[in-house]
Amino acid sequence: MKSTMRGIALLLSVLLFSSCSAETLPETEAPPAVPAAQETVLPETEESAAEETPATDELPATEVSAADPALAAENLARAVQYGKRIREMYWDSETCLSSLTPDGGKPHLWPFTEQVAMVNGILLAMDESHEDYAYFAEYLTELIEGLRHYRMRDVRLSGPQTWNNENHVLAAFGETDGTGNCYAIYSSSRNDTAVDRIVAMADAVYFDDNVWVAKEMYYAYVNLGDERYLNEAINILNWIVGEGYEPTEGLNGIYWKWSSKFEFAGGDYSDSNHASLNACSTVPTAMMLAKICRATENNEKFADLREDYLTKAQAIYEFVYNVLRDPASGCIQDKVFLREGFASHDPSKRIQKTDGSQYAYNTGTYMTAGAELYEIARSAGDTDRAAVLTERNKKAAAAADKKFADTSVKAGEYSYPSHSWFTSFLLEGFADLAGHVPDAAEYIDHMRSSLDYAWNNHRADDGLVCPSWIKGWTRFNNNDANSEDNPRQILLQSANAHCYAMLARYYRGN
Repeated sequence: MKSTMRGIALLLSVLLFSSCSAETLPETEAPPAVPAAQETVLPETEESAAEETPATDELPATEVSAADPALAAENLARAVQYGKRIREMYWDSETCLSSLTPDGGKPHLWPFTEQVAMVNGILLAMDESHEDYAYFAEYLTELIEGLRHYRMRDVRLSGPQTWNNENHVLAAFGETDGTGNCYAIYSSSRNDTAVDRIVAMADAVYFDDNVWVAKEMYYAYVNLGDERYLNEAINILNWIVGEGYEPTEGLNGIYWKWSSKFEFAGGDYSDSNHASLNACSTVPTAMMLAKICRATENNEKFADLREDYLTKAQAIYEFVYNVLRDPASGCIQDKVFLREGFASHDPSKRIQKTDGSQYAYNTGTYMTAGAELYEIARSAGDTDRAAVLTERNKKAAAAADKKFADTSVKAGEYSYPSHSWFTSFLLEGFADLAGHVPDAAEYIDHMRSSLDYAWNNHRADDGLVCPSWIKGWTRFNNNDANSEDNPRQILLQSANAHCYAMLARYYRGN
């Protein structure tokens, strides 16, 4: 936990949190764009025949041995330079609002949150004595205030929509009673004139968008030590597992869109109007539940909640391993659509269709979830579970490198998907596994080589780096300021800078 800058950061946050007062409620905007489902459809579910490794009394050492001060310094310098440039080009400190691109546009919650992730990553990679630490601590507190422009004060349900937890309460920002009843919810669209004031229907709220906010609130707590951020992360997760978790045995996943969990459109397999359990909401929820379990291990206030979180994290992880994981590639498939009345069907008939599309971020968060659960098992002295997770994590890392590192684009280089935000989670997953999966160091070097190529060959005059690291700017043809397909949109550019920060932290050896 970082402490030297806490006083400054807390003072800044108090000042920033009083900056908006208007009561105007926004119109509900369209949801953020999501990748189109590919045509490939794989069999519904496959159970693993057996665990991969026998129990052992020896636990792999958890330590990173890749410390390289020169590489750490080089990548941190790039992250700092890049992060400052993004603040100059996209951010308004007075309003705590961001543009989608340097030319304007309004980001939905999903793209905006990665800007927070970038700054959290930079702070994690530097010492508090760094000359730019105060700069990025201030930037982070402003960004947290910006997130509150997406925060909801109320939600309106309609038709068959109901609350799972009738005892829930939408808590004030950063306040929690330590139970699962305290909720915090963030809309896909923002209110430019006020914070904590959005009222929207359930079709404007996504479980996956919210888990990214929980992730950044958690890391803001790690960086600045403000317990409100930890509380907010917990409240968001309370809402996700309280309203989005499917407890039916063998399913144990997280729905994607709140309103869609109540809908069954027959032959129209769209996760906007048919109940689906998606990897992009399910896997990071397991990841974050495990992270919060570790962060609250010695906090009695959250003892009961922590037990529930760990139970759900493990159940969700097993669902991902047994149902969403593609046995052929070892990577994570996109989603499953549920059959209407699924709970009353035989377990083998509950899933109506599987979308076998495979995106880098789903496998990346799966690796991080596996790393977090491994650390929990190791800390508890559960050698059997730790050994199983070690073997799964090794296979996941090898599968991810094989699937997403393309050596056919340019000789001697590794080309990754052009969506750098998706790709960034691979780097995070490899780094999180590096302590007990030795081959992860090689996979990280593959990604560093690709990033180095992008920095040296595809960095524009304005300082921005192409999100398609090897293929370059010609990969894109959309320069619309309002389009998420614009390669200069905040999600992709922040992800680039975040990757440099993650490399810096990895090569520091922590």
